[in-house]
Amino acid sequence: MRSDLSSSLERTERNIVRRKRHQQGSLQVKKHGKHKMWILQYREGTSKKYLTLGLYSKMSKSEAQQEQARIMSEVNARLATAPDPNITFGDFLERVVLPFYRKKWKRSTALTTENRMTYHLAEFSETKLQAINLKSLQAFLSRKAEDLSRSVVAHLRWDLRAVFKLALAEGYTQRDPTAALYTPKEATVEETRVMTRKEVEQYIAVLDMRERVIAHLAIFAGMRPGEILGLQRKHVSSDHASLTVEQRVYRGDIDTPKTASSKRVVALGPATVKVLKDWMQWVGEEGDAWLFASEGGETPIWRDNIWYRYMKPRLEPKGLGWANFQVLRRTHASLGHEAGVDPKVAADQRGHGIGVALDVYTKAALTKRAQAAEQLENAVLTALME
Repeated sequence: MRSDLSSSLERTERNIVRRKRHQQGSLQVKKHGKHKMWILQYREGTSKKYLTLGLYSKMSKSEAQQEQARIMSEVNARLATAPDPNITFGDFLERVVLPFYRKKWKRSTALTTENRMTYHLAEFSETKLQAINLKSLQAFLSRKAEDLSRSVVAHLRWDLRAVFKLALAEGYTQRDPTAALYTPKEATVEETRVMTRKEVEQYIAVLDMRERVIAHLAIFAGMRPGEILGLQRKHVSSDHASLTVEQRVYRGDIDTPKTASSKRVVALGPATVKVLKDWMQWVGEEGDAWLFASEGGETPIWRDNIWYRYMKPRLEPKGLGWANFQVLRRTHASLGHEAGVDPKVAADQRGHGIGVALDVYTKAALTKRAQAAEQLENAVLTALME
């Protein structure tokens, strides 16, 4: 009985909304200066509209009513398709945001971003989209900063900006409260470790041939794990000195590289060329043969399988079980920077912009920073030290 009553109330509410949206407008005669004018008044959303139809002396009432009907027909048509001003954040996320961005996201992005948005932003699900303000959103980020890393909180801020940017573009809201959001300083910063030269030598020495090739490609060529596992024989140059990156693997799916600029040719150093040549004799002769195939040979091996089954168990006894693929990528950037490799060249190898190379991946060694401090002191304090 209660369910039937609830359904009836919902239908009544929808009918009231429809009736409010369908208007006839108010046709009036008002004086403008010395002249009387036909005036049409109506509402569009929360705004009052006011239109002058023509001179009272030159337009009959029937003509004014015809013009009124024509204009209100257009207005009502717009209102019939207008976004629901009472939509909740949860409904907007499910019905508008996620379907829109799924067309843009790669599968790897969709899995991580969609899960993060639906899980962490759930506390706004029942709140009307237009009722959410800057204060409530900033308080939300501050609460999340107590338990989550700075990286996750920063991503949540980006998620909220994406939601409200779309809401503003589609007319579901008249303002964007996320423009002034900031990542709280309380958010913890995760430690970003890189390997030293000695640790790299130990790392490579303990691995079997296949995993050693993968480590070489990650550390010395700066390739992403998905790009490495997406390699086929046709992507290897005849002299084994370069590789063409035109696809990647993510949880069994073959996809395009992470960014358009990542479709590139990667140069290899002599040591990497040597281990790659040794490995290629175990790879099938056909161009579509995977360099790092699964047990059946018809598909590439998954990243988690290669790491947890074959790499990490060998590395942990040496105290290097923490050096996952993310660490290998940072190590390539940091050791390359320490060795004096041109930042632009290194960024091109890894397939991203130079700003990302310096700000995200490069971590200067303490000895290098000490040398830099001494170099600055020598340049500035020479006279005082003499």
